Amino acid sequence: MLTPTEWTLVRLLMERQGTSVSRDQILNDVWGRYYVGDLKVVDVNIRRIRQKIESNPSNPSVIETVWGFGYRWKRSVQS
Repeated sequence: MLTPTEWTLVRLLMERQGTSVSRDQILNDVWGRYYVGDLKVVDVNIRRIRQKIESNPSNPSVIETVWGFGYRWKRSVQS
């Protein structure tokens, strides 16, 4: 089961399916513009979401990492 924050992050990525979303944009949209905590909060939450929704979290098929930028929800998922 996803937490409210995890669900907000998943919804953000799904709404922009196939489009790369920067870590900064995720941080602003999910935690708010004035968030002052650790910036790794995005990566930690992505890792937790992957553990919950991916069949193989070490080789994700749903949430792709866009190295040096952010994340992307894949357009289609193979079974």
